[in-house]
Amino acid sequence: MKGKEKKKGKKKNADKKTGKGKGNAPKGAKSRKLKKLTKALRKEIRQLTRELQERDRRLNELSGSRDATATKNAIEASPQGLHDSSGIESVSERKETWERHQYLRLRYEIHLEAGLTKAAARHNADQDLRQRYGDTAGYTTEQLDSILS
Repeated sequence: MKGKEKKKGKKKNADKKTGKGKGNAPKGAKSRKLKKLTKALRKEIRQLTRELQERDRRLNELSGSRDATATKNAIEASPQGLHDSSGIESVSERKETWERHQYLRLRYEIHLEAGLTKAAARHNADQDLRQRYGDTAGYTTEQLDSILS
């Protein structure tokens, strides 16, 4: 142990009784420092809590005005939206669209595995889709990019 010598026997017991070698400040000074530190930390906590509460209040005000607008728009749009999606035809249309997407993705993966670039694989997958489901089932380049990205 560098700097400290290990004490044995009577010397060790004598130092314990007198408190030598510890280098501690008097008990009163230590407790005063702790009290000051605690007081400063509590003050900082109160200040930060107030700042957070103010930010939360501002966020609630801002989101409240957005929520009210979004809710109003949703209420106005929902009856028509529900009417459009409640038909039996729409369910079958969605199923057919899903099947086309799955076929498109499968063909895209096959073309990628064959070693084509992404752009070429997208184009070839779209051509396969058009052959199987007709020209109306095809997609534009932008749509292919968003679907197959």
